[in-house]
Amino acid sequence: MEPTDKVDDKVMTRLAEAASSGVLVRVHRSAIRGADRLDGFVVGTSAAWTLIALCSDLRLDGWAAVRTADVTKVGWRGGPDCLSVRALRRRGRWPARAPEPALALDGPADLAEGASRAFGLVSLHVERDAPDACWIGEVAAVRPKSLRLREIDTEARWRPELSKFRFEDVTRVGFGGRYERTLLEFAGPYR
Repeated sequence: MEPTDKVDDKVMTRLAEAASSGVLVRVHRSAIRGADRLDGFVVGTSAAWTLIALCSDLRLDGWAAVRTADVTKVGWRGGPDCLSVRALRRRGRWPARAPEPALALDGPADLAEGASRAFGLVSLHVERDAPDACWIGEVAAVRPKSLRLREIDTEARWRPELSKFRFEDVTRVGFGGRYERTLLEFAGPYR
């Protein structure tokens, strides 16, 4: 977390309540123009990053970690009897859980590197500059202020060059979703 980032106490309280209750929420980040609202279950939170088990179309679809300081509102989407929770419960997928192994939520370096190691691919978002884009790949190297990503394209082909992302620009890290899993399935490991 950048030294100037301040986490709103009310937001931290709502995130903690959501994490302990397992309630379906919508996380707003209105301070970032064009940033997606994320529906899911808060499965981990710290002053630096919040981890959400994403839920859409009545199923879980990977995780997204967002900067906690960017969260402006946490709205309840449904209690323990809402259809999403009932469907997940029937399928043995509720309560939603954090990924195994546990990921560090105290900074983007350990978070992105741990997610890449555990799931193969991560999606990096720099929403302040490009709210409608993400870059998907494996973390190839971590430097003190940035990481290098070996990207995979939309046709599941590895790009040979590395892309650089400054940690201060990364607003969201996604992993473990159907799309990332499908790309990795068809691309296989980088050679």
